[in-house]
Amino acid sequence: MQPPMWGFLQPCLLLILKEGPKHGYSLMEELSQRKLLGQEVDVGNLYRTLRRMEGEGLVESAWSEQDTGPNKRVYQITPRGEEGLLHWAAALEQRTSVIYNFLTEFHRIVDQPGQARLPQAPFLGEDNPI
Repeated sequence: MQPPMWGFLQPCLLLILKEGPKHGYSLMEELSQRKLLGQEVDVGNLYRTLRRMEGEGLVESAWSEQDTGPNKRVYQITPRGEEGLLHWAAALEQRTSVIYNFLTEFHRIVDQPGQARLPQAPFLGEDNPI
């Protein structure tokens, strides 16, 4: 069982949108390809998060006009969203240091001969180390 990444969807979306406007399905593909969450995102949660972010002024959206197929809502980051992304990055860098210190101490204390081993988290494997 993998722990949920509550609240972490927002900075991931801001980061992807920093590269340019995208529609919802494209955002889902990017999240999956980049393995930013370590798990698939629920479609409903994605759109609820985008609507909340729009209400907070972090992103804005507009309908794109398609020659073929249905129109799609395209999202883009706002200046307020860019500022929020910088704050998220700073907070995550600080927390990464704290988490690293915790894990170092955890392994020092727990990794003794004969002790039970911590199972490898699927999103912290060799292809995606901390």
